[in-house]
Amino acid sequence: MEQERGKISELIGARIRTLRASRKMSQEELALAAGLTPAYLGRVERGEKCPSIETIYKISLGLNIPMTEIIDISNTHTTAKEQVMKRIGGIISDMPDDAALRLADFIQQLADFRKN
Repeated sequence: MEQERGKISELIGARIRTLRASRKMSQEELALAAGLTPAYLGRVERGEKCPSIETIYKISLGLNIPMTEIIDISNTHTTAKEQVMKRIGGIISDMPDDAALRLADFIQQLADFRKN
């Protein structure tokens, strides 16, 4: 049971780190927004501490997301292609339409080149 708890702590910590980084926040910024110390947040992100529900709630407020986004670790077993698609989707959603279309054209050209 302790080993399973450690694994869950690692997954939750990695999830928090990923969500924080995707918002371009430093640990210090998130800790301040969540009312935590940067040292404690660092231990949570490294999986050294198992955060309580209250701590997860504070972190979700600091990230301005629902708690469920932190605790949903079900996608930790996705394939590499699924992870790439999710990353590309996030990048494209922040781009202007014309830039997204140019990127799609570029990717298509690469795919066509690989076929030949």
